[in-house]
Amino acid sequence: MGPVLYLDYDGVLHPADVRVPVDDRTRARVYYRGQPTAHPLFEHAPLLERILQPFPAVQIVLATLWARELGLEYAAQQLPLGLRERVIDTVWCGSLIEYPPGSRYEVIQTDAYARGLTRWLALDDDLNDWPENRLHLVVAPNDTWLGLAQPGVSDELSAALEVLCSGSSLEGRIRAHPRLSPTTGRIFGTD
Repeated sequence: MGPVLYLDYDGVLHPADVRVPVDDRTRARVYYRGQPTAHPLFEHAPLLERILQPFPAVQIVLATLWARELGLEYAAQQLPLGLRERVIDTVWCGSLIEYPPGSRYEVIQTDAYARGLTRWLALDDDLNDWPENRLHLVVAPNDTWLGLAQPGVSDELSAALEVLCSGSSLEGRIRAHPRLSPTTGRIFGTD
């Protein structure tokens, strides 16, 4: 299998606080300070599509909770065609549905191991429980409102994908953004 990008949606392709009523999926909304907004969903999906264009071998595995809660097909349909065509699966299948690990890192790591992946990268705003010695495997915006549009994040992702697709190890990759909790980022700002 070629290189894989584990993709989260909330906090990456649009702001982090999104609520999707299970009884009416068409009413998904971005919330700000507890209030619904008219902010567009998937606003940064075209940016991700452009970033991935030079890397045609990269396939996507959805790590987003959208796939767990609403199903792979529905979650993938939210993406533009160029990204949707790259989606091969979700981490949310088999025992991971019934007995999910405690953190996104554990879910992704479990899935990568089960698939026998040696070349993978995650694009996810959730750094909870990512071990320090595995942070080279994730590009993580720390501004959960800007996500992928946060200054420097798209460049960091492009550089990481270039290394990943060259077959080189990501271990030497230095993360461009420090590890900040979302609360710290909101209070003190981000890089």
